[in-house]
Amino acid sequence: MDDLIRLSQENYFKEKDFPLDVATWTEHGDYPRHVHDFSKVAIVTHGSGTADVDGQLIPFRTGDVFVMHGNRSNAYFDTEHLTMTNVLYDPKTIELNRFDPGLHPGYQALFVVAPALKDKEPYKRHLTLSLDQLIQVKAQTDTMEKELLQKEPGYRLTAMGHFMILVSLLSRFFSTAETPNARKSLQLGKVLSHLEEHFMEEVDIDGLLKYSGMSRRSFFRAFPEVTGKTPQAYLLHLRVKKAVEMLEMTDRNITETAFDCGFQDSNYFSRQFKKIMGTTPSEFQKKYYRTR
Repeated sequence: MDDLIRLSQENYFKEKDFPLDVATWTEHGDYPRHVHDFSKVAIVTHGSGTADVDGQLIPFRTGDVFVMHGNRSNAYFDTEHLTMTNVLYDPKTIELNRFDPGLHPGYQALFVVAPALKDKEPYKRHLTLSLDQLIQVKAQTDTMEKELLQKEPGYRLTAMGHFMILVSLLSRFFSTAETPNARKSLQLGKVLSHLEEHFMEEVDIDGLLKYSGMSRRSFFRAFPEVTGKTPQAYLLHLRVKKAVEMLEMTDRNITETAFDCGFQDSNYFSRQFKKIMGTTPSEFQKKYYRTR
């Protein structure tokens, strides 16, 4: 891994202070193994090749879309007449769940589940677009790229708006994909989406298993692989994340916030908040409440 190339947002994005970039590469050749501190949506508009993601082989062709987060190394080889549009973004800055808390299973499956799972067999969880779908997606990326290049007044807002539409389109397309491997990702995507929408409820493992359609063994192998946590720990972090959003945007007191986020004990809430965020809820609110 000594020859691993490290790409950073600071050096790779055209605008250092903007968390979104788009670039189309024509006759994209092979590219050595690399990692990056940003996320990428790669859209193949022509040609073919193979990506190696941490040893997982991803054969791709025209119409294929795959999402890569920076924590996994990747390389391209065997490229043939490849044209690819890369949509680069900083997920820490663009927190999509703040705009749509009930992000649907297609989003969870394509942007969260599929990039995280590691299979011994060749990777087959990416999205393959029909010609009509590819035309719709390309219209969004072409507009984003044009806006970021021409820099007309309001270009950042316009580019970000089309990025949101792009994410929604890809998520919807993936949610209706017919391939068995896409359905596997959607099973866990349904669980994550359900937890997002029902974060105030306690974890019911049997209910989640039934909701996902997965076996107990598959569920308990896949869930921590994707999230890094047990379902109970994931729900706890999710509740604290919701509390962060409330404390940033409102002046409601800590006890109200705790109850609104599914905690039954404000003292327990404060302890867990500090453990996860490194500060108490009251200290956090004093620092970050935006409208004071």
